[in-house]
Amino acid sequence: MSSLEKIRSVVADVLRVPVEDLAPDAALGAIATLDSLSLAEIASALDDAFGIRLPSEDLATTLSIRELAGLVERAPRR
Repeated sequence: MSSLEKIRSVVADVLRVPVEDLAPDAALGAIATLDSLSLAEIASALDDAFGIRLPSEDLATTLSIRELAGLVERAPRR
């Protein structure tokens, strides 16, 4: 499974949507309502899945799964 696919799977689980609804370039806000709690849940799930430290504040400006993948790649490892 590629990193992009793993991120899609993690985000789909957190948002409780089918992974097929998360196209790599689709706006996350168009798929689900993103509030501070859901952003923190996504950050925590990605931290666990990738062994990284991703501040939930960084997700506030993230618009798509592809952009999220870039954040994950640049995030400091634990």
